[in-house]
Amino acid sequence: MNKIAAFICYAGCSGIASLLPHTAYASSPALVTLEPQSDSSGVLVMSSDVKRLTTVSKTFGFLPPLSWKLAFDEKRGDMTMAEFIPTNETLNDWSNLMCMQGFNGLAEDIEPAEFLDSMADTYKEHCQGEVIYQPLGSMKIEGYEAVHGLLGCTSMPNIHNASAVVSASYITSPRGEMGYFTVISDNENIYLVHKSIRTAVFTKDTVPITQSNYRDFMAEH
Repeated sequence: MNKIAAFICYAGCSGIASLLPHTAYASSPALVTLEPQSDSSGVLVMSSDVKRLTTVSKTFGFLPPLSWKLAFDEKRGDMTMAEFIPTNETLNDWSNLMCMQGFNGLAEDIEPAEFLDSMADTYKEHCQGEVIYQPLGSMKIEGYEAVHGLLGCTSMPNIHNASAVVSASYITSPRGEMGYFTVISDNENIYLVHKSIRTAVFTKDTVPITQSNYRDFMAEH
């Protein structure tokens, strides 16, 4: 059975709102499981699944700054996700976010370029402004196939649904969102890493992350 179109995330991944494209699972998705974010001494606590994601991301050269915190993680079926934000921000109100996702066995069903295209299609269903999508082509990361690109929305609804990490549902003014996305395949699994920012609503002529400055954006803390 097709497992394509797992949980595409925007606006803080599923910590705030998940975009769920048409999906069929080999098995029913598991219930969301939240891990404690820190122990009594303040030391960061990560589940074994999140540790695996961060290990993979480190191998591929993607890790959040040490000053950032793990704000949310979950596991649903074959999908594991972790999202990091600056320590002084919250999932209700963030300006910078890095999201890591792993999809076990998905590489058998979809190529990295197709996966990235599907994310852009999903953005179109939710963006209230214009979708900005600029594929940057394929590359090799540690010998693995990968594609990368820029994806965002000039005016994205900022909708917060009540959940284990958001106490009440509410809607705030739309924000501009833009990010750098990389999809990697190790011939068995698909990994998605993206770093995104929220800004004031912008236009297609004032996009904050472009082909000329995305490397600087990724190097920023």
